[in-house]
Amino acid sequence: MNDKSKSDIINLRRSQLTKAAYQVVSRMGYYNFTIKDLAKEAGLSTGLVHYYFKDKQDLLFNLLKEMNKNLKVYLNESISKSDDPAEQLEIFVRQAFDLVVNLKDYSYVLFDFWTQNNRNEKIKKANIKLFQSYRDECSKILHYGIGNGAFRDIDVKYYTTVIISLIQGMIIQYVIDDEAFDYNDYSSRIIEQIKNYVMKK
Repeated sequence: MNDKSKSDIINLRRSQLTKAAYQVVSRMGYYNFTIKDLAKEAGLSTGLVHYYFKDKQDLLFNLLKEMNKNLKVYLNESISKSDDPAEQLEIFVRQAFDLVVNLKDYSYVLFDFWTQNNRNEKIKKANIKLFQSYRDECSKILHYGIGNGAFRDIDVKYYTTVIISLIQGMIIQYVIDDEAFDYNDYSSRIIEQIKNYVMKK
Protein backbone atom coordinates (compact mmCIF):
# COMPACT_ATOMS: atom_id res chain seq x y z
CA MET A 1 0.00 0.00 0.00
CA ASN A 2 1.44 3.38 -0.99
CA ASP A 3 1.67 6.34 1.38
CA LYS A 4 -1.33 8.16 -0.17
CA SER A 5 -3.60 5.13 0.17
CA LYS A 6 -2.49 4.65 3.77
CA SER A 7 -3.10 8.32 4.54
CA ASP A 8 -6.56 8.17 2.94
CA ILE A 9 -7.52 5.17 5.08
CA ILE A 10 -6.27 6.87 8.26
CA ASN A 11 -8.26 10.02 7.46
CA LEU A 12 -11.35 7.95 6.62
CA ARG A 13 -11.16 5.96 9.87
CA ARG A 14 -10.52 9.07 11.98
CA SER A 15 -13.48 10.81 10.33
CA GLN A 16 -15.65 7.73 10.89
CA LEU A 17 -14.72 7.61 14.56
CA THR A 18 -15.19 11.36 15.01
CA LYS A 19 -18.73 11.14 13.60
CA ALA A 20 -19.45 8.18 15.86
CA ALA A 21 -18.13 10.14 18.85
CA TYR A 22 -20.51 13.00 18.04
CA GLN A 23 -23.47 10.60 18.07
CA VAL A 24 -22.39 8.85 21.25
CA VAL A 25 -21.61 12.04 23.20
CA SER A 26 -24.90 13.66 22.13
CA ARG A 27 -26.81 10.57 23.28
CA MET A 28 -24.88 9.54 26.41
CA GLY A 29 -22.97 12.63 27.51
CA TYR A 30 -19.26 13.39 27.80
CA TYR A 31 -18.67 11.32 30.95
CA ASN A 32 -20.86 8.30 30.36
CA PHE A 33 -19.65 6.56 27.22
CA THR A 34 -16.84 4.05 26.81
CA ILE A 35 -14.50 3.19 23.97
CA LYS A 36 -16.60 0.03 23.55
CA ASP A 37 -19.72 2.19 23.01
CA LEU A 38 -17.84 4.23 20.44
CA ALA A 39 -16.51 1.19 18.60
CA LYS A 40 -20.01 -0.27 18.41
CA GLU A 41 -21.41 3.01 17.03
CA ALA A 42 -18.67 3.14 14.37
CA GLY A 43 -18.91 -0.57 13.53
CA LEU A 44 -15.23 -1.08 14.35
CA SER A 45 -13.23 -2.98 16.96
CA THR A 46 -12.03 -1.31 20.16
CA GLY A 47 -8.48 -2.09 19.01
CA LEU A 48 -8.95 0.04 15.91
CA VAL A 49 -10.23 2.93 18.01
CA HIS A 50 -7.02 2.82 20.07
CA TYR A 51 -4.96 2.54 16.89
CA TYR A 52 -6.27 5.82 15.46
CA PHE A 53 -6.61 7.76 18.75
CA LYS A 54 -4.31 7.30 21.73
CA ASP A 55 -7.15 7.66 24.25
CA LYS A 56 -10.67 8.95 24.83
CA GLN A 57 -9.44 12.49 25.51
CA ASP A 58 -7.54 12.58 22.22
CA LEU A 59 -10.62 11.49 20.30
CA LEU A 60 -12.88 14.01 22.06
CA PHE A 61 -10.40 16.83 21.46
CA ASN A 62 -10.41 15.91 17.78
CA LEU A 63 -14.21 15.96 17.82
CA LEU A 64 -14.27 19.49 19.26
CA LYS A 65 -11.76 20.69 16.65
CA GLU A 66 -13.91 19.21 13.88
CA MET A 67 -17.04 20.83 15.29
CA ASN A 68 -15.27 24.20 15.38
CA LYS A 69 -14.01 23.83 11.82
CA ASN A 70 -17.38 22.72 10.46
CA LEU A 71 -19.17 25.59 12.19
CA LYS A 72 -16.79 28.14 10.65
CA VAL A 73 -17.29 26.68 7.17
CA TYR A 74 -21.06 26.63 7.70
CA LEU A 75 -21.15 30.31 8.71
CA ASN A 76 -18.72 31.54 6.07
CA GLU A 77 -20.62 29.86 3.24
CA SER A 78 -23.84 31.60 4.27
CA ILE A 79 -22.29 35.02 4.89
CA SER A 80 -20.39 35.03 1.59
CA LYS A 81 -23.70 35.02 -0.30
CA SER A 82 -24.24 38.71 0.51
CA ASP A 83 -22.11 41.87 0.25
CA ASP A 84 -24.50 43.96 2.39
CA PRO A 85 -23.08 44.28 5.95
CA ALA A 86 -26.53 44.55 7.58
CA GLU A 87 -27.63 41.38 5.79
CA GLN A 88 -24.35 39.64 6.68
CA LEU A 89 -24.85 40.50 10.34
CA GLU A 90 -28.41 39.16 10.26
CA ILE A 91 -27.22 35.96 8.56
CA PHE A 92 -24.50 35.53 11.19
CA VAL A 93 -26.93 35.88 14.10
CA ARG A 94 -29.75 33.91 12.45
CA GLN A 95 -27.45 31.00 11.57
CA ALA A 96 -26.29 30.81 15.19
CA PHE A 97 -29.87 30.72 16.46
CA ASP A 98 -31.02 28.26 13.79
CA LEU A 99 -28.14 25.88 14.48
CA VAL A 100 -29.68 25.02 17.84
CA VAL A 101 -33.03 24.17 16.24
CA ASN A 102 -31.65 22.32 13.22
CA LEU A 103 -28.79 20.57 15.05
CA LYS A 104 -29.84 20.51 18.69
CA ASP A 105 -27.40 17.68 19.46
CA TYR A 106 -24.59 20.09 18.56
CA SER A 107 -25.47 22.29 21.54
CA TYR A 108 -25.70 19.33 23.93
CA VAL A 109 -22.26 18.12 22.83
CA LEU A 110 -20.81 21.62 23.11
CA PHE A 111 -22.23 22.07 26.62
CA ASP A 112 -20.59 18.82 27.66
CA PHE A 113 -17.27 20.17 26.43
CA TRP A 114 -17.74 23.41 28.37
CA THR A 115 -17.97 21.42 31.58
CA GLN A 116 -14.42 20.24 30.91
CA ASN A 117 -13.01 23.77 30.69
CA ASN A 118 -11.33 23.72 34.13
CA ARG A 119 -10.33 20.05 33.97
CA ASN A 120 -8.72 19.69 30.56
CA GLU A 121 -6.28 22.28 29.21
CA LYS A 122 -6.57 21.09 25.60
CA ILE A 123 -10.36 21.28 25.70
CA LYS A 124 -10.12 24.72 27.31
CA LYS A 125 -7.90 25.98 24.48
CA ALA A 126 -10.30 24.56 21.90
CA ASN A 127 -13.24 26.29 23.62
CA ILE A 128 -11.29 29.57 23.67
CA LYS A 129 -10.58 29.16 19.97
CA LEU A 130 -14.26 28.49 19.24
CA PHE A 131 -15.44 31.68 20.95
CA GLN A 132 -12.59 33.63 19.37
CA SER A 133 -13.75 32.46 15.94
CA TYR A 134 -17.28 33.70 16.75
CA ARG A 135 -15.88 37.09 17.76
CA ASP A 136 -13.55 37.28 14.77
CA GLU A 137 -16.37 36.64 12.31
CA CYS A 138 -18.68 39.15 13.98
CA SER A 139 -15.88 41.73 14.25
CA LYS A 140 -15.09 41.34 10.55
CA ILE A 141 -18.71 42.13 9.64
CA LEU A 142 -18.82 45.16 11.96
CA HIS A 143 -15.57 46.58 10.57
CA TYR A 144 -16.89 46.06 7.04
CA GLY A 145 -20.14 47.87 7.87
CA ILE A 146 -18.30 50.80 9.48
CA GLY A 147 -15.94 51.02 6.52
CA ASN A 148 -18.70 51.32 3.92
CA GLY A 149 -20.79 53.70 6.01
CA ALA A 150 -23.66 51.35 6.86
CA PHE A 151 -22.80 51.08 10.58
CA ARG A 152 -22.05 53.70 13.21
CA ASP A 153 -18.46 54.23 14.31
CA ILE A 154 -18.69 51.91 17.32
CA ASP A 155 -16.32 50.15 19.70
CA VAL A 156 -16.11 46.93 17.67
CA LYS A 157 -14.53 44.79 20.38
CA TYR A 158 -17.18 45.77 22.92
CA TYR A 159 -20.16 45.35 20.59
CA THR A 160 -18.82 42.06 19.31
CA THR A 161 -18.68 40.77 22.88
CA VAL A 162 -22.21 42.03 23.58
CA ILE A 163 -23.61 40.42 20.40
CA ILE A 164 -22.02 37.03 21.14
CA SER A 165 -23.29 37.26 24.73
CA LEU A 166 -26.86 37.93 23.57
CA ILE A 167 -26.75 34.99 21.17
CA GLN A 168 -25.11 32.47 23.47
CA GLY A 169 -27.06 33.57 26.54
CA MET A 170 -30.40 32.92 24.87
CA ILE A 171 -29.21 29.65 23.33
CA ILE A 172 -28.12 28.36 26.76
CA GLN A 173 -31.50 29.24 28.29
CA TYR A 174 -33.35 27.60 25.39
CA VAL A 175 -31.34 24.36 25.54
CA ILE A 176 -31.89 24.14 29.32
CA ASP A 177 -35.62 24.93 29.09
CA ASP A 178 -37.11 25.11 25.58
CA GLU A 179 -40.54 26.02 26.94
CA ALA A 180 -39.44 29.11 28.90
CA PHE A 181 -40.10 31.53 26.03
CA ASP A 182 -40.95 31.74 22.32
CA TYR A 183 -37.52 31.06 20.85
CA ASN A 184 -38.35 32.11 17.28
CA ASP A 185 -39.96 35.36 18.40
CA TYR A 186 -37.20 36.25 20.84
CA SER A 187 -34.39 35.41 18.39
CA SER A 188 -36.02 37.64 15.75
CA ARG A 189 -36.34 40.45 18.29
CA ILE A 190 -32.69 40.09 19.29
CA ILE A 191 -31.66 40.35 15.64
CA GLU A 192 -33.55 43.65 15.36
CA GLN A 193 -32.04 44.83 18.65
CA ILE A 194 -28.52 44.07 17.40
CA LYS A 195 -29.14 45.91 14.14
CA ASN A 196 -30.40 48.92 16.12
CA TYR A 197 -27.14 48.89 18.08
CA VAL A 198 -24.97 49.25 15.00
CA MET A 199 -26.98 50.79 12.14
CA LYS A 200 -26.76 54.49 11.40
CA LYS A 201 -29.98 56.22 12.33
